[in-house]
Amino acid sequence: MSRKIIAGNWKQNGSLKQSVKLTKDIVSSVKKNKYKHEIIIFPPSLYLSQTQNINRDNLIKIGSQNVSAYNNGAYTGEISASMLKDSKIRYCLVGHSERRHIIGESDAICSDKALRLFENNVKIIYCIGETLAEYKSKKTQLILKKQIQYLFKKIDKHIKNKPANIIFAYEPVWAIGTGLVPTAKELLLTFDFIRNTVNSIGKKNKSIKLLYGGSVSPDNASSLMKTKHIDGLLIGGASLIAKKFIAICSTI
Repeated sequence: MSRKIIAGNWKQNGSLKQSVKLTKDIVSSVKKNKYKHEIIIFPPSLYLSQTQNINRDNLIKIGSQNVSAYNNGAYTGEISASMLKDSKIRYCLVGHSERRHIIGESDAICSDKALRLFENNVKIIYCIGETLAEYKSKKTQLILKKQIQYLFKKIDKHIKNKPANIIFAYEPVWAIGTGLVPTAKELLLTFDFIRNTVNSIGKKNKSIKLLYGGSVSPDNASSLMKTKHIDGLLIGGASLIAKKFIAICSTI
């Protein structure tokens, strides 16, 4: 059976001391409990090296929260996909709603980032999701289909060779950090739609995993994971507290 995924996105939070402590606690828990699922953390880029040093036995995976849409060159402040590869970073987030809606990243920029990562064999967790206004206007499926199809057009030839290098994370924008979670019926309908959309574009795409993110907590993690087609969770705030993150890992 394919391994489930529990991923923690730390966002722009924590000091070096806090990041080191949190990584040690998570690694220690994984070593002790020997979870069957894959655990990934996404610390701030500044602390990637220090967290990797703690994870020398590769008990967990460590990913970057961001990557440049460009190859190496005169792009001050950016981090290229080849730099992530060189630093042995195995995963990268792309298209998170905060980057789409606060930083202003378009589907075009997000798909360019995904392409750079594919070229460098770094696995992608590609975030998709609708805003509250789109949700209320019943445009959820329209928005998700647009985001998925735009990406596939960009990475078509790459994904045919390595479909396992991309993972979709459905994160309804209105659920992130709000405590709101879609109903069980809404989740089932949405993940059915995402699964069918992804599968319809290519036969090999059936191996692509789907995650859910948005106000995930120790209280709802188990029920979320019982939803058909959900292969794992992308966790925000709760991943910053070792006790909560470990509790989520232990409930799956």
